[in-house]
Amino acid sequence: MGERERRWITSIATSPITNRSLVAASDSFFYCTILPTAKTAVHPTNQPTSHKMKLPRVCTGIAIALVCTLGDCHPLERPISIINESGQRLELYWVGSNDEMVLQSPPNGMQKGQTLSLNSYVNHTFVLRELPSASGTCNEGTKYSSPSVSPVCKTRYITVNEHNDQVIHVKEDLQVEVEDSDTKAQTITSSIVSACRDKVKQRIIATDLNASEALDAFATCAQPLVARQIEESNKEIKAQADLRVELGEMWEEYTCSDYNLATTSPKSTHTWNYQGQDHTVGVLLDRDEAKIHYVKNFITPEECEAIEKAAAPKLHQATVADGSGGSHLQKSRKALQAGVRVPWEDEANGDPIAAVSRRLYTYINDATGYGIEEAGQEELMSIQYSGRGLNDTEPDRYMPHCDGQCDGLQFQDAGRVATMVMYCEAPEKGGATNFRNVGVHVVPEAGTAAFFSYLGSDGRTDNRLTEHSCCPVMEGDKKIAVQWLRLGVDAENPWDSFNTLNIKIGSET
Repeated sequence: MGERERRWITSIATSPITNRSLVAASDSFFYCTILPTAKTAVHPTNQPTSHKMKLPRVCTGIAIALVCTLGDCHPLERPISIINESGQRLELYWVGSNDEMVLQSPPNGMQKGQTLSLNSYVNHTFVLRELPSASGTCNEGTKYSSPSVSPVCKTRYITVNEHNDQVIHVKEDLQVEVEDSDTKAQTITSSIVSACRDKVKQRIIATDLNASEALDAFATCAQPLVARQIEESNKEIKAQADLRVELGEMWEEYTCSDYNLATTSPKSTHTWNYQGQDHTVGVLLDRDEAKIHYVKNFITPEECEAIEKAAAPKLHQATVADGSGGSHLQKSRKALQAGVRVPWEDEANGDPIAAVSRRLYTYINDATGYGIEEAGQEELMSIQYSGRGLNDTEPDRYMPHCDGQCDGLQFQDAGRVATMVMYCEAPEKGGATNFRNVGVHVVPEAGTAAFFSYLGSDGRTDNRLTEHSCCPVMEGDKKIAVQWLRLGVDAENPWDSFNTLNIKIGSET
């Protein structure tokens, strides 16, 4: 992270921030940081109809700054930048559904050379209005008798397109040039095609290449040029991923220390019906390679009691993978745990552990399409954290970790691909499940479940998006039942026939 970004983050972590201060400070990483307030700025239901824009409420803390850096924005949301290169002062209005106009530019207009950054949505329309000079003269020389009434010289409509990285250059005479991800890609492609076409033409003239030889020559020319562009793009992706992780460390401290922080607002909600009962599902993250949901009323008190009773004789200190195929005790994880075998043979007789297990397998397959079967899977895990007061210097917790592979690489067979955390008892203070790299915070609620998956349709795992922690449990007890789901295991090749590196035991050497 550069020094400029560090100064900016430090300033917003310690002082109030508003829509305008965020716009002024934002760069390509932080376009979406004004999400909670920018929507107020562009939706007329929250705005007066006068030409003066009502500033949104002041927000504090770092949470807003991480909204889209750590998570994913609305699929139709697009950050845009408008650069005034017209030589005149301009006003910019958002056009609402009822043709009402909401001012987006400063009250005195966009000055010459000024850039205005906004969050908008695909197909939203804006109106640019050229303002006269102080003497009342427009660009074409027309003189207004009363400039104090702010007459308009020229207007131009602009519409947000579906591409990313939109920069709108407003030129002289209000001519508009749009630069975005599509035009940049087209420019790069055209330059590669043009350069290689000219080289191949010269070789055809000089050596009389046939068609097949000409295609091979074109491919030989284009391949390193395309590879270079891909490498540059990958560097940018890595830089943003590294920044996301750095910001996630700050997010972790901010959220875990705020005992009044609510569960992250879902991006969408829907109803999941299982055996005639409706369950409300909140979608907190929805990407191909990483999903996070909460599911209301997922586990019953009777099912929790059965799991805890089965676990009680076997509770022991929780361990973590040691990086060499085994596991060991570690200060990063402080809790009690015990595996609980699912009695599938009693499912038809209404066994509560088998009932909730069938429910979670059905949900996970509905949500992911993985087609996971119960044969060979890990035991259901009962995990218990105890709070010993706000002055406890070593509280029960689980530091940030991934449940399975989370390096963005090709999935290793027999590894974990999804997790279901079912909250049986919620503590009074602390204990939230915190996904620091995507800005998602789930507060335990008895009966609710948190689901997350971490394998994409291309066979690659997510890149630390579902890395999560259990915030310190300070007061009360947190009791959960957890099921980790694997792909590539079955009755003949169960989960415990592999070590913690997903290598088949006995075939390590």
